Amino acid sequence: MTSKNPTTSFMLFSIFFYGICSCSMNFINKFVLTSWSFNQPAILLLGQLPLLSLVLRVLKASGKIELVTYDLKTAKSCALLSVLYCANSVIALVALSGMNVPMYNALRRCIPLASMLLGYFVFTKRPTFNIFMSIIVITIGAAVAASGDLNFHLKSYAMGITSAILMSLQLIVLQYNGTEKHLTSLDLLYVNSINCIPIVFTLSLGTFTDVLNYPHWTDIGFLFSFFLVVISGCVLNYSMFLCTTINSALTTTCVGAIKSGFTTLIGKLMLHNELR
Repeated sequence: MTSKNPTTSFMLFSIFFYGICSCSMNFINKFVLTSWSFNQPAILLLGQLPLLSLVLRVLKASGKIELVTYDLKTAKSCALLSVLYCANSVIALVALSGMNVPMYNALRRCIPLASMLLGYFVFTKRPTFNIFMSIIVITIGAAVAASGDLNFHLKSYAMGITSAILMSLQLIVLQYNGTEKHLTSLDLLYVNSINCIPIVFTLSLGTFTDVLNYPHWTDIGFLFSFFLVVISGCVLNYSMFLCTTINSALTTTCVGAIKSGFTTLIGKLMLHNELR
């Protein structure tokens, strides 16, 4: 259960927890999508959602956590969040499969600007001058970085921009559901996971033939990588929901921007070593 009045230390923990999970997840996803040529983002998501909802249900049944009852009312209360979550997750993975990690992260640095603007209209909370200028600088830096990408791929960039907008909307709705509807991060994660299963299943129907014919299902290395992505995705989802409900949508996006700086540096070093 998330505390209604979280301590400063817990708020900081949720920030660092999300930053570490998000940073590592970019490279894990990139490895599976490109190194194993498994370009099936909906299937990866379909593996995460049932596992996440099952684990939360087991923890509730064992008395380890408390959760709201999943019914029509709670499902409707998170319907918009679930639609945005599914769309963003699939589109983000498609974008990542077509561009390198540093450029992907540079593009997603535009999310704080969108979150700041949306947050002002939804919560009527005006950012301080320092925060405003910091986000403007981050956005300008993202535009400069993207303009220098020698491997520019129009479809991937279009997907990346769309994902950034959807991510901003998703986090604002997530924060709203947490503050206005008084749902904890675990409540939201649980309801959203169940809501999204039929949506993602429908999106993946057209890919089942390709998935069944994928040649590496008997490869231990691929299976390990696949389940690593599934489990890591569950942890990342929890860290994002926790950070947003404990802090704010703007905080989560700013953590993402800082994380992008680290992954850009790591990606550059990895590319440099490959070219040597």
